[in-house]
Amino acid sequence: MKTHTLLLATIIALPLILSQCITVDPGYATQLPGSAPGSRPTRSAYDSGIYRGREDGSGGRSRNPSRHYGTFPPSQTAEFNRGYEVGYNQGIRPGGGNIGFNQPLTAITSFGAVTIRQGSRTLCSFRTASPNVEQTRFVSEQEQIVVKSRGNHGPATVQLFDSRSGRELGRVMAYEIRGGQPRWAAPFAE
Repeated sequence: MKTHTLLLATIIALPLILSQCITVDPGYATQLPGSAPGSRPTRSAYDSGIYRGREDGSGGRSRNPSRHYGTFPPSQTAEFNRGYEVGYNQGIRPGGGNIGFNQPLTAITSFGAVTIRQGSRTLCSFRTASPNVEQTRFVSEQEQIVVKSRGNHGPATVQLFDSRSGRELGRVMAYEIRGGQPRWAAPFAE
């Protein structure tokens, strides 16, 4: 009978014992990898950086921690950026990100064509307006790609393509780009 009473008391008291909170001194913080000596990093900014970086890397988005500024105090930017770099590198490696892992896109140019690849998988190929592809640049989180091409002589053509399908979304001659318009073509102006 005593054994049963002791067992029953233990079963009732165990959840109460396990649910006790421990107060942690907020002034105490462990030194994070790469933190400046004497700084007071918080685990939350570093961990948030890892999470956001891994999310961006596995989602195929560009390496840009500033898109997440405002989600943590400005004084913790350095710690967030360190965590973001670690997380992004984990996200772009096979097995380092989420189950739906996606590697960043790459553009492979050839004579009059561009092939978009994701890791070793080819997503699409498309023809350019002219045979000599001079420059390419991903925009809109790698959803679109801008391509500048020209013939052996003469004006260059700047085109905007969908990165996944290869569908042409816009076209302008490089000499027609004025005042930063159209915005997607502005860096290719002549």
